Amino acid sequence: MSLVSRAWRVMVFGHRNLLPPPPPPPPLPLLLLPADPFDARGFRASCALSGGRVHRRIAINPRNARCFGSHDGAWVLLATLEPRRRSHFALNTTSGDTRAIPSDLLRWTDPQSYVHGMVIHAAALSTSPEEATCVGAAIVTSWPLSYDLGATVDALPPRRRRVALWRLEHDYAVQPSDEEEDEDSVDHVEDVVYLRAVGSFAFLTRGEHLLMCTPILHENQELQTLWGPARFRPNGRLYDDQHVRARYLVESDGDLLMVVRFTPHPNQPTSKFKVFKSEERDGLQEADDDPNFPVADYPGAWTEMDTLGGRLLFVGHGCSRSYQAHNYPGFNEGIYFLDDGDLFDDVVIFGDGNVWRYPCSDNGKWSEGRVQRCFPRSDPSDHSAPVWLLP
Repeated sequence: MSLVSRAWRVMVFGHRNLLPPPPPPPPLPLLLLPADPFDARGFRASCALSGGRVHRRIAINPRNARCFGSHDGAWVLLATLEPRRRSHFALNTTSGDTRAIPSDLLRWTDPQSYVHGMVIHAAALSTSPEEATCVGAAIVTSWPLSYDLGATVDALPPRRRRVALWRLEHDYAVQPSDEEEDEDSVDHVEDVVYLRAVGSFAFLTRGEHLLMCTPILHENQELQTLWGPARFRPNGRLYDDQHVRARYLVESDGDLLMVVRFTPHPNQPTSKFKVFKSEERDGLQEADDDPNFPVADYPGAWTEMDTLGGRLLFVGHGCSRSYQAHNYPGFNEGIYFLDDGDLFDDVVIFGDGNVWRYPCSDNGKWSEGRVQRCFPRSDPSDHSAPVWLLP
């Protein structure tokens, strides 16, 4: 037996030497902190792996651009702040390549092709902007324009929160369908993520339901969308009298997670997080037998997770990512967050340009039940919140 064991070990170790080394783990996101628009050195890139130290500066032109998202491959999504003509584009911070993003919106339910101006609050992409099949989905604020694209209508109605999809380098984004009749839909959408496993965008509402949108590209490059709600059984969560600052969607190891961020009161620093996993109700268990919320109408449920299961979560609207902590020596599970709490405040987007509208100070990591301030302090910004740079 000892001879067999020795021979087996020789064979195993011999073959092990022939195997290629395992690939390195993916690099963790960098925190991009906005700089003064007159500082030519640009955004500061802070690295979690090095204890939050600033590794380099990233110049972004124009210097006063607002970041509203990012994508893998070092892409950031930007909006310019010129008052007469707003524009949106994707920038690769490594190569300098850019891709245009529409700044005007068409609603498929309008009786005529009325054009709506829009500002993008948060967005997610289906693939890299370099791919011809790339589709973007966003949470936007829109307002009607006259047929002359350069002028607004005389009587401007209130701005509306909407959902929009677009093709890069196209003139217009489109509103997928008329969701306004749904009381818990567009005006209360908080986050968006692209689910690669099913090829659909998922929008998270304040009521913690999902709005699913599947983009379909035809041979003539026409964009079609399949739209539908996915309702979750309400659990009557009160969240310990904490104020909900934000909700995020994260795709993680085949699971869809909802991360809820809390503060003791509005306009206070982050105090805690809760994480929930999306699950299907089977309707067979007595606990699921609820006549007020039948499984046929509310097929989903959010189940609170006791632990993160070894995950490192980086949360940000439209750009949340999940990693395994064991791949990064010295790291334990936790949630990295950035100061994007005023992302959907119209006063922030459309307000006085002389006001420092983005505090940029509530950044850090939540782990073992407490908040750690692991990134460098940042001065307030008058043009952008921080954003994750996804290498």
